[in-house]
Amino acid sequence: MNKTRGRPRTGTDDGRDRLLAAARDLFAERGYTGATLRRIAERAGCDPALIAHHFGSKKELFARAMALSLGPSMVLEEALRGDPAMAPERLAALVVRAWEAPAVQGSLTQLLATGMQHPEVLDAFREYVERELVSRLVEYFGGTAATERASAMITIIIGIIFGRYVIGVEPLKSASPERLIEALAPSLRPIAAPRPRGR
Repeated sequence: MNKTRGRPRTGTDDGRDRLLAAARDLFAERGYTGATLRRIAERAGCDPALIAHHFGSKKELFARAMALSLGPSMVLEEALRGDPAMAPERLAALVVRAWEAPAVQGSLTQLLATGMQHPEVLDAFREYVERELVSRLVEYFGGTAATERASAMITIIIGIIFGRYVIGVEPLKSASPERLIEALAPSLRPIAAPRPRGR
């Protein structure tokens, strides 16, 4: 029997749920890098073209498979558009406003709960952060210290997210979103500041 290729026809099994299930298993088994799109499609019994149709990219498939209602890479890309001098303020505002949504907070809680029982899930998420977020910032910053700067910026953001939305550390927990943005942006600004050539 010939498999339907490309965009699925209306009224047929479009393979989306099978792709998510296969991706969830393979990301846990092989990590973010080892779970190739071809392997995911083969596990799901689908054409690889359906991944692009339903999810657009591997990083968005990962976000959906890990039950993240918002892809972190989308937030980062939006923050990096525009005047570089204002990137820290944009990033702080986008991160805080995105994570204020109850659905986003719930997806993080679900990811952590799953990761506590299955550490390989957190390993895959760490690899995703390194390859899709840290690497993107390394490209954005450039220079010999780009990796350290990118890692520091992502670590600060993750710390704020966990402190406010997971652990509930005060005064992060009770601060207004506006106050939190005001506190976060100055921490990011020195990292994002332009460096002399070669540094």
